[in-house]
Order: sequence, then structure tokens, then C-alpha cells
Amino acid sequence: MANNKNIKKIIAVKKINLSKNYLKDAKTLLNKAGIDQEASRYIDGKIVSEASKKAYLSALEALKALFIAKEKIDSNFLKKKIKNISIYNKILTELDIGEDKDFLLNLLKSVYDILYLGNYYRVLQDKKSIDSGFEKVEKIIKIAEKYVK
Repeated sequence: MANNKNIKKIIAVKKINLSKNYLKDAKTLLNKAGIDQEASRYIDGKIVSEASKKAYLSALEALKALFIAKEKIDSNFLKKKIKNISIYNKILTELDIGEDKDFLLNLLKSVYDILYLGNYYRVLQDKKSIDSGFEKVEKIIKIAEKYVK
């Protein structure tokens, strides 16, 4: 049984690292979008859209790491490319992680609204909102990481 727990921990750590890599790649991509300082907006909407999608996926990977650590998902869940926020919300509400649960639910909703709906689908280019979305992804990773380690 201890071996199974070690395997889950290894998988969870790999998911956290993947999440961090996705976010790093998203930031690198976002830097290529260019900034219109006067209008406080990113210039290249296509790059912003791709970077936002990658950052959103980063948040989902971090949550998967948390779910693995808390034994809320199995390997079948990991194999699927689930992007539906309601599934993540449902699993989050089942977690026993104190006030972090509500904080994560709020962060996830904001990341979904800002990065996934706003920037990936609608290609909003407002610098403040995008940067805020990226900061929220970093917070999700940080919270998930404390339960994985």
C-alpha cells in the first residue's frame, strides 16, 4: 500500500512540474505579444490567446496534482483532457483542505473567466486583466504544491 502512495506522490509531483512548465511557456509566449504602453494592452491577440490557453491548462494540471495527492482522481481521469470547469469545481468542493478550498474555487473561476473565456475565446487584450489571470494561476500552483510535497 505504501508503494501505491509513493507512486501517486511521484505522479502528483510530475503534474506540478508540468503545470509550472506550462506557465513558464505561457509567460514566454505572452512576452512575444508586445505591449502598447499607452493603451495598456497586449498587441498580438493570437499570441495572447495561445498564452492564455496554456496558462489555463497550467492551472488545471496543478489541480490534478492536488486531486492526486488527496486521492480524489484515478489514472483514467488523468488520461482524459478534461477542460470542463464544472468537473474541477465538483472535485474541489469534495476536498477537505479548509479555507484553501474556497480560495481555490474563487481563483479557478477567475482564471476560467479571465484566461479561458475572456482571452482564449474572446481575445481580450487588456494587460491588467491578463496579468491578473496569470497571477491567479501562480497562486493555484502554490496552493496545490503545498499539498503535494
